[in-house]
Amino acid sequence: MKSIFITVFLMLSMSNAYANRSVDVWQNYFPNMNCNKNACAKNVSAAALEEFLEKASYFRPGKLKSTTWAFLVDFTLHSKHKRGWLINLKTGKAEAMHVSHGKGSGNGSGRAVRFSNTNDSKMSSLGLYLTAETYYGSNGYSLRLDGLESSNSAARPRAIVMHGADYMSSSFIRNNGRSGRSWGCPAIAQSLKKRVINSLKGGSLFYHYHN
Repeated sequence: MKSIFITVFLMLSMSNAYANRSVDVWQNYFPNMNCNKNACAKNVSAAALEEFLEKASYFRPGKLKSTTWAFLVDFTLHSKHKRGWLINLKTGKAEAMHVSHGKGSGNGSGRAVRFSNTNDSKMSSLGLYLTAETYYGSNGYSLRLDGLESSNSAARPRAIVMHGADYMSSSFIRNNGRSGRSWGCPAIAQSLKKRVINSLKGGSLFYHYHN
């Protein structure tokens, strides 16, 4: 009984430290935000958040203040976890969700370990993107992404887009112990795609992280 109590205590302590680290990172880039009243990206992956905000402040500094939504994916996490966050840049409120990686990026057990900017690699590409227009394609309602770094500059010709997929449903992930895989696109659940894509379309920041 005592060992169970200690384990639970340590897990809660780690969770609090994780949340506090994320808030600290957020506060560095949004120093005027009151984090006692706003979420300030609490429970978002701190390392991914810090790299995203640093890249965004370098490549598109105005976007952190002029836009409302951003999307962040931490590919260091297993695909069974909700490793993507739709983030409100005005409040730091973040909604977690499952996000796929490319088939070529996977190691067969649900983790992304390889990344590429090459056509036909079927791999995810790391780095900062800017969202563009929506369209209807083979995967239905989709959102085009334009890469802003050398690591993802071929995103548009590669057709790396956000779209919905049946293999991203909670039931698929629960039954298989991992999400399905795309051909390099950040796919999300069909039930979320319209709302998320409509929030992000037309010039929002989008980031793929891996350490």
